[in-house]
Amino acid sequence: MAKSSTGCKDNVMRVALIGYGNTLRGDDALGPLAVERLREQLPGPQYVIRQQLGPELAGLLAECDLAIFVDASVAGAPGEVHVEQLSPEQASEMTQNMTHHVTPVTLLAISKELYAHAPRTILVTAVGASFENFEGLSPQASRALDEICELVPTLIGDFPAMW
Repeated sequence: MAKSSTGCKDNVMRVALIGYGNTLRGDDALGPLAVERLREQLPGPQYVIRQQLGPELAGLLAECDLAIFVDASVAGAPGEVHVEQLSPEQASEMTQNMTHHVTPVTLLAISKELYAHAPRTILVTAVGASFENFEGLSPQASRALDEICELVPTLIGDFPAMW
């Protein structure tokens, strides 16, 4: 049976790429910009761009085999790219009950609780240098954006062997 909301048929890996961040706050735009660029070069996944994550995304996650979240970070040296595997078990009770700050782990926990399924999930973050109210990425974030756009297709391709 076809999964109409993702446009994928059975026996085909269902992937969601979710980029989030504020496009008007400098390097915070990394997630949305990466997903926009990947949409042009990588057919197949469901693409989602949000300023912030909301609990309504749990339904989408319940229909996926793999979810990749892309976001900017302030933790580390500007330009660094980090990859982390996430699971719903990482959610604490406090995190699950938060309504004003939803994280990827929170969404996984909601998806598992409501739909009895949470996809394998990867969080890709890039450390930004400037989050001031201006349009455009710092040089470090621009290089990180290029790295993310090379890395994500590899993560998707390696997915079956990773798990």
